[in-house]
Amino acid sequence: MKRDSLYNFWATLKFGRPYVSRLLLASGLNLATVAADLAFLYLLKRLIDTGITAQNLALMKWIALEALGILLIRSVLGYVSGYLFTYIEGRMANDIQDALYARIQHLSMDFHTENSTGNLITLIFYYAHDMLQIITSLSGTLVKELFRIPALIIFLFSLHPGLAVFALLVFPPALFTIRLFRNLITRTTRRSYDILSQLYTKAELTLSHMETVKTFAKEQEEIEHFQHLNKEMLSRSLQEYKASALAGPVIQLLKMLGVTLLVFLGTREVAQGELSIGGLTTFIASAYYFYGSLSTITSWYLSLIAGLVSAEAVLEVLKTEPTVLPPSNGLILPMFEKKIVLRDVVFRYPTGAKDVLNKINLGITKGETIAIVGHSGSGKSTIIKILLRLYDPGKGTVSIDGHNLANLNLPALRRLYGVAPQDPGIFQDSVAAAIAYGRLSASLEKIQAAARIAGAHEFIINLPQGYDTLIGERGVKLSGGEKQRLALARALLRTPQILILDEALSSVDAPTEKAILQRITTRFRGRTTILISHRLASVAHADRILAMEGGVIIEEGDHHKLMAESTKYREWYLVQQSEKLDIQI
Repeated sequence: MKRDSLYNFWATLKFGRPYVSRLLLASGLNLATVAADLAFLYLLKRLIDTGITAQNLALMKWIALEALGILLIRSVLGYVSGYLFTYIEGRMANDIQDALYARIQHLSMDFHTENSTGNLITLIFYYAHDMLQIITSLSGTLVKELFRIPALIIFLFSLHPGLAVFALLVFPPALFTIRLFRNLITRTTRRSYDILSQLYTKAELTLSHMETVKTFAKEQEEIEHFQHLNKEMLSRSLQEYKASALAGPVIQLLKMLGVTLLVFLGTREVAQGELSIGGLTTFIASAYYFYGSLSTITSWYLSLIAGLVSAEAVLEVLKTEPTVLPPSNGLILPMFEKKIVLRDVVFRYPTGAKDVLNKINLGITKGETIAIVGHSGSGKSTIIKILLRLYDPGKGTVSIDGHNLANLNLPALRRLYGVAPQDPGIFQDSVAAAIAYGRLSASLEKIQAAARIAGAHEFIINLPQGYDTLIGERGVKLSGGEKQRLALARALLRTPQILILDEALSSVDAPTEKAILQRITTRFRGRTTILISHRLASVAHADRILAMEGGVIIEEGDHHKLMAESTKYREWYLVQQSEKLDIQI
């Protein structure tokens, strides 16, 4: 085993620590079944040599009863150990999946932008389950067989040392077979998981965007693409099966050759009086058990190789650290009291080729309403992500009330904000639960009050069950504007210190947007508000407007000042007004 594989092997075994006592008990019961097998083989020899050969009917009955008792005890032991291993496997599967899901939840946004949903689902539900083979097969199979094989070898030598030497001749070719198929199984298993991840990603993307697929009449193309990936998955699965299954027939061939050789040599020993018929029968049966154990060990090792491939992927995620690191004893800031300051902030996305923000200097005073406008890609939403500490700036600092964001308790920091994004991200639940997502303890009255401000109450009460109406996955039963208003109500319900509307009403008509913003201004007067919008008329009331281009703040001031003195903002505003359309600049 290579060094990395050994590390993954021992790291995986740590998940078995909470269940050591149960694993030991189950392993002990497995060893007891081995002892029962050896006792049965011994009774077989007695039955033939002292019972059948001597025609002692009474002894034969007693031996038969003893054998029946041994088989009964073995069955009970096998059932109990099997149940224990199933229980342990289920608990460990939960532990690994819980740890993996928790780690994924805590990893920073750059991890999620670089990994597809399909890949993460494959990790949680397939890789995590397959890596369990390392632990359960170790205790359930390896321990048992490592006890059985030496015990059988000793038993074989006790019956006939010469034949026992011949019985062991299958070891070298068996080891060669294992080594031959090891690398092949590793490669095919990795390829199978890669295709499975692509398959899940394709299904997730197309099923969650069915309206787009149908709008562009792409059903047949998506079907063909999915079928292509599915066929590729089948091909990889067959290759993986062949790689692991081919080892079985090779071991079986060695097994049959070994038994045939032993029968040939054994009958000669019986003819020469060196071995009794009972001794030969017991020896052949014991050798058959021995070869069976050898076959089981081979299968275990090849399964271990596949499990290590899964463990490598799972452990890679578990040891990944968030790039946005929460401080161990971060300061809990209960209130926003003075000012947010961005000083010389430079930022580039991890996979980006250029800076998205370039030396941004910005101060936001408590109670101020500021608006950020500019072309798509100018860096408006990125500033919000920096404020929420979804990303840390590459250079420069961001502080709130004089405290660097990096030193603040992360959940407490984000609780200061109420964010209504352009993509609302509504979960499948009731309308009331969707609004209360950020404040689960909110009463229905408060939920309804937030919905009224957001302009959502009117359409909600017309739904079949009102606030109890179940909305579909991603809120597909609602229009784009309705989903955005639910997301806005969700943000308002938090009664945040800082309200952020990032294109929050882009799917709502201009008059409705204006009415909603007026209600927010009245209800949240004196509360810090950050607006991002392409509709310049809707943000004209802001205390300060920042015009951005190419990651730089190029103009700043209130609406009247910018209309009188600026170039870009005035140009953008006049274009929209002259055409009487909500043109997205």
